[in-house]
Amino acid sequence: MVHPTQKSRIVALLALLSLLIVFAAFRTSSRWIHPLEPISQHYKTLAALNPEPNPARAYMDTIQFPWSEYSKGSLTSSIMRTYYLSSEDEAKLPGLIRFPANSSDQTRAELDHLLDLQSKRTKKEIDRAEYIAGFGSSPSIINPLDSEFNENRKELFYIATPVIGSWYNYEQFSATTQLLMNCIQDIRVTEFRLKRYFKRARPYHLEPRLHPLTRINSPSFASGHSLWSFTEAYIFSEIIPEKREEFLKMAEEVRWSRELMGIHYPSDNEASRVIGWHLLNFWYNNPQFVADMEKAKMEWAAKRNSAGR
Repeated sequence: MVHPTQKSRIVALLALLSLLIVFAAFRTSSRWIHPLEPISQHYKTLAALNPEPNPARAYMDTIQFPWSEYSKGSLTSSIMRTYYLSSEDEAKLPGLIRFPANSSDQTRAELDHLLDLQSKRTKKEIDRAEYIAGFGSSPSIINPLDSEFNENRKELFYIATPVIGSWYNYEQFSATTQLLMNCIQDIRVTEFRLKRYFKRARPYHLEPRLHPLTRINSPSFASGHSLWSFTEAYIFSEIIPEKREEFLKMAEEVRWSRELMGIHYPSDNEASRVIGWHLLNFWYNNPQFVADMEKAKMEWAAKRNSAGR
């Protein structure tokens, strides 16, 4: 038989435990996320134009990305599992973005913008854009004996290393690397599922005067490079918030490179900027992400302090 005093203590302890659980849940659910920055640069002007179909160019609205140009890899990536992102939150993503109709005044202006970039791009700009095009980590390279293993992890820090310094890398920050590998899995799955869902034709499918620096074997919307670059900028901003502006500047350069190459509409890149922010918000619904993010923050704080930076 439990003594009344002991029973009251047990009840009090249970009540305290319940309050702690509620408080923890409240902290997680009410976690402050930096607001998404407003539309900026040239897209602010383009987004103000009419995105609806223009009957004068109605034939353009029948054009989708051709199945003959799909790669097996892009289709396979669209059926992978997500890591942090729940199926419920993933189902919301297509409803958060839309691209302007092919025949719309907005798309016409975006194509004209790409033609203008094409006419003015310099060799230095082309070299830089093609250099950036080579970046982008894969979640499937997990074998340490793979010849691309180290480079794949190095590229996870593409947005941050130029800002923080070469010491901020996968070799020194294992917890951050694991967080990024898990996130890149969700980013890649999201990218290719959205592309398959929308099937948007590439700019050069609509505008024959465009001469892209390369051709891509997946649909245009949304941009994969812009998705990983902006999403990683948001992730690193959670770990090192005082560097947010600089991380986003790195992502903006990636955005620019896709347009200079003639392979993405500005609206593709803007959609990726928005989706990346929503991914971060949705990830915070997963306790595992919260725990992994805290490990990355603690790792940064410990190593920064030990290095006297």
